[in-house]
Amino acid sequence: MTVAGGCRSRKKEQGRGMKMAEIKSTLDLIMEKTRNLTMTDEEKKALHSQELRGRVKGWVQKCVDGAMDISRLQADIEREKAKEPELMSDLIQELLGRIDPDGENEIHFQILEKVLHRDTASLRDMINRFQAELKEKSTEKTAEAKRNLKQRQISGSAVTPNLERDPQWNEERGQLKNFYLKQIHSASFLKDS
Repeated sequence: MTVAGGCRSRKKEQGRGMKMAEIKSTLDLIMEKTRNLTMTDEEKKALHSQELRGRVKGWVQKCVDGAMDISRLQADIEREKAKEPELMSDLIQELLGRIDPDGENEIHFQILEKVLHRDTASLRDMINRFQAELKEKSTEKTAEAKRNLKQRQISGSAVTPNLERDPQWNEERGQLKNFYLKQIHSASFLKDS
């Protein structure tokens, strides 16, 4: 039995060896065909920009996750900004892209203020306006839904309309949020402190 098992094992190894040889020869062919290919300056610049945006995204995510504190981010930015002219604008765009009027944004504000030295008062005000307008519209929509239920003779202290299930409300809410997101994503309101 041992002999038969050993034969099977050798056959498997030989099969694996042939597969590895096929893979290696395929890689050799690919390498041979691409040997003389070079990237244009424009392609190199695009790749570098993509890598930079990836690093910026990683730094911000580490701060959001609590794996990196803002002072460490600030040190990394200071070290890199002299050799990376796009760094500051990429960081602003990354932060603005992450700000959600419905979400928790304090870490983003802190990075904008402490690392980029930007005044976030107008941004905070914009988010407060969104939340106030959303609350007002939600209150109006809830009252309207209660009136509609009352007309159908459904009423009482336990009756609470579920706006999240109302497609019209979800559309209105989405439009309001998108309106504010467009304003947030335009970095023009951020001024140097």
